Amino acid sequence: MIEHYFDYTQDRKDFCFQFFYVTQNKKVDAAFLEDLKEKVLLSYRSIEALKFHLSESTEDEIKKYVTDYVIPENAGIIDRIVRQGDWGEIVAGLIVANIQKLSIPIHKLRWKINKNKSVFGTDLIAFNLGDPITDIHYYEIKTRVASHQKEGKQPNRNYISIIAHNSLAKENNMPNEMLADFLMRYYVEQNDYASAAKFKDIVKNPSAYNRNFELFFIVEENNYTDTIFDELHNLPPQLAPLRVTVIIIKDLQKIIDETWQDIEQRLVDMIKK
Repeated sequence: MIEHYFDYTQDRKDFCFQFFYVTQNKKVDAAFLEDLKEKVLLSYRSIEALKFHLSESTEDEIKKYVTDYVIPENAGIIDRIVRQGDWGEIVAGLIVANIQKLSIPIHKLRWKINKNKSVFGTDLIAFNLGDPITDIHYYEIKTRVASHQKEGKQPNRNYISIIAHNSLAKENNMPNEMLADFLMRYYVEQNDYASAAKFKDIVKNPSAYNRNFELFFIVEENNYTDTIFDELHNLPPQLAPLRVTVIIIKDLQKIIDETWQDIEQRLVDMIKK
């Protein structure tokens, strides 16, 4: 559904990296939010796992399971940061799959041990559709209502563009393909050796694949300015090819809050339908 609400267009060809906007072509409405709530829930648990655990549960038991085991708490600032980060990763994944038309091999959030913590490693990894795998896409995702403000402690305050770039560059400088190795082990445990073999080859022969790097920024429309990317443009090249995608959303905080609001009832509807 997300592809019906947003347009994906290239812009600002004067930067040293590819630059794309994702902008709203339709106001976010109740139908969008209900669909997004479902996508959020399914990012944390498969429908099979949810029905296995909850098919004989009461509505109150289903709602309690969601708050106790599935979604991050909303008690303090750290909890809200995790919620916002998870929300951004989920929305970015929907854009990657439905607009960029790439294959995402795993729902990372389903493998959280602690629902109130962020997940390990690269925010998102995707591949070209179909076989063989030739292109690997690595993503760093940041969601900010106040993207126009620098962050960090003096004297090292930076725009979020620099923070995201440095985080992805750090991941890229790791001496091995940790996420591909995890995926190989995951598919072996599923007895899916055909899929495991694909990721084994990435671990053993990483230089045989085209590596692409992308910074995803989900930002509030009223606080966004392109100037946050001027410093990124002037950085010495570390990630190539580099693409920047900016998802501009009006009333971003309101939409984030409304996604979580009464999300427990959305699962009740999914289980009981």
